[in-house]
Parts: sequence; C-alpha cells; structure tokens
Amino acid sequence: MARLFVDMDGTLARFHDEVQYLERMFEKGFFLNLKPFEDAVKAVNRLAESAGEDDEVFILSATIDGEPPYCLDEKNQWLDRYCPNIDSEHRIFTHAGVPKMEYIPDGVSDSDILWDDYNKNLDEWQDAGGTAVKCHNNINHKGLVGALWQGELVSNCAPAEMIADKLSDIIREAENSEDWEM
Repeated sequence: MARLFVDMDGTLARFHDEVQYLERMFEKGFFLNLKPFEDAVKAVNRLAESAGEDDEVFILSATIDGEPPYCLDEKNQWLDRYCPNIDSEHRIFTHAGVPKMEYIPDGVSDSDILWDDYNKNLDEWQDAGGTAVKCHNNINHKGLVGALWQGELVSNCAPAEMIADKLSDIIREAENSEDWEM
C-alpha cells in the first residue's frame, strides 16, 4: 500500500505568485483565491480518482495558528473547488513550523511519498523513512539559497499527464520496495 501526500502552497496553489504574499496571507480571501497550478491539480485529481484499494492520495498542508482564523476554512474551500476527488478524510492540515511527518497516522513508512516544494519538509520526511519528491515550481530550485535538492524532481508546470505518470511510477517503486522487504 502506498500513500501519496501532496503539499498545497507552492505545489498545487500559486502561493508565491502573489505580491507581498507573506503580508497578504493574513488577509481574508487570500488562500481561497489562490490560482491553481492547473496541470498539477489535474494530475492529483487523476491520481486520486484512479487510486486503487492499495493506494491513497492525501493533501498535507500547513495552516497558520491564530491569525488568520479563516486559513483552514479557505484551504478546504479551495480544495472543494479544485480537488473535489480528495475528501475530508484525506486532508491533513498541520501547524506551520511543525514537521509534517508528525501528523501522519501510524507514522511515515517507506511506501509514503511526499510531493512538496520545500526542502526542509522533504529532508524531514526522508529522515522519517519516507520517499521525498521535490515539486519543482516556477520559483524554486534555482540555487539562489541553500543547496539544490539532490533527489527526485517532478515539475508542477509539466503537462498533467506527465506529472501523473511520474508520480504513479514513484508510487509503484515505493510499493515494490515495500513488497521486497516483506
């Protein structure tokens, strides 16, 4: 069984495209009105739709404590609009600054995959034993700050079919490595 965990901000939603996004994310409507990376959204919907009995697709996204009080609600509304194939049981919202792997039911296994645009999240996920895949978006992986990600890369700007096929291949690899260990 493989589980794919997909980040929202910077992976599915065009978070960093917004002018003064760090200040504006405290405004009502900010998260609700983020534009999607359309092909990434199509790919994730396709994967969620085609997930078999042994695979699951989750959203794994950080929310901000306290202010803005509407962050969680707006992210859920955004998902209802753009990712209707992912039900509320497959949406995990973390607290900003807390490692994402701490929110995974039964912990992270080697067949758990995280597709995220933030190296810190990916490093922590790998350290917990999971498979980390960097979401190469329109602003990251340029080598301007910190080390470039050395692992698997999947661009959220690629055609939807390519994204879905690449993530499906990674899911199959994770399942096969789990079978090999049994």
